[in-house]
Amino acid sequence: MIRDLFINGAILISFISLGNQFLKDRDINVKSSLKVKILCGIATGFLGCILMMYSVKVYKNVIVDFRTLGILLASIFGGFTSSATSGIIIGLFRLTYFGVSPTSMVPCSTAIFIGIISPFITSKFTSLKKKWIYSLLFSNTVVSLSFIPLLDNIEVTIKTIAFYWIGTILASIIVFYYICYLLEANEMYRKYKEESTKDFLTGLNNVRQFDKAFNNITSKLEERDEKFSIAIIDIDFFKKVNDTYGHAEGDVILKELANVLLKSCRSFDIVSRIGGEEFSIMLLDCPLKQAMEIGEKIRLSVEKHDFILSDNRTINITVSIGISTYPECERDFNKLLKEADEALYKAKQTGRNKVVLCNYK
Repeated sequence: MIRDLFINGAILISFISLGNQFLKDRDINVKSSLKVKILCGIATGFLGCILMMYSVKVYKNVIVDFRTLGILLASIFGGFTSSATSGIIIGLFRLTYFGVSPTSMVPCSTAIFIGIISPFITSKFTSLKKKWIYSLLFSNTVVSLSFIPLLDNIEVTIKTIAFYWIGTILASIIVFYYICYLLEANEMYRKYKEESTKDFLTGLNNVRQFDKAFNNITSKLEERDEKFSIAIIDIDFFKKVNDTYGHAEGDVILKELANVLLKSCRSFDIVSRIGGEEFSIMLLDCPLKQAMEIGEKIRLSVEKHDFILSDNRTINITVSIGISTYPECERDFNKLLKEADEALYKAKQTGRNKVVLCNYK
């Protein structure tokens, strides 16, 4: 018996570990899409079916395993849709795999009942620990009551219920703390992954992500026959801002400028911070004339914006912008950035606070 339950536990942990590999970049919760919830229910239902195949036979056609823990996982993370789907799959499998009989009808109904009711219990709590404890107490109570009509011997009934409670409690403790560990590890993984692509100060794409996005976009431009523009933006006299107000206030300016840039361009354009006070915007499907219009809109937005410092003082800044466009300015993708940089340099050299286009060809 103990060996078979150990196998059940090993299958359960293995399933959770495998599932976690697919969920490192996303969470499953009650706000997930219907498709994700149904898939969660199918997966945990499939888990319950496997657990039944390695169950412990305690009396005639009565078996014990950890199938209800799969339903509880669906209930806690996927809500009603996942839980009900899981319970129905497990219940029908119990009925078909072990044969239709009065003995199999009871556990079939039990699985479906737990799948339908447990989400209402878990929804009452916000703490994962409380969700797990109370849903486990509910499912164990329901399963224990289901043993009574199946077992005609009081001593066997008591032993079976005691065996089931001890086994599920031990398994649930291990599963709960393992899930907590995985959730924490996933959170750290996502945090480090985001930090590797996002600028720590502004939240915009960093240089690494800029390079990746630029290469991905330019590799498909020729076949799509789309126009593509890139704007390089630099804050005018930013060193003077840092020297006058301090680097901490300079950071406030950079963060606020990032918001101004995001609001001034289109929702699908890609904004990045590629240097200390240097930013870039990849303007997708954007011809030369439209790129200049967007550039001028950005310049005016920055010029008119009041930047509020941490002590509530207000200052104004300006930016210089260099723009290059494929294919109107440059057909060589590798030279697009160079052309935009040269246009920015020209803007700086000819008075600043202006938008300059690369040499038109």
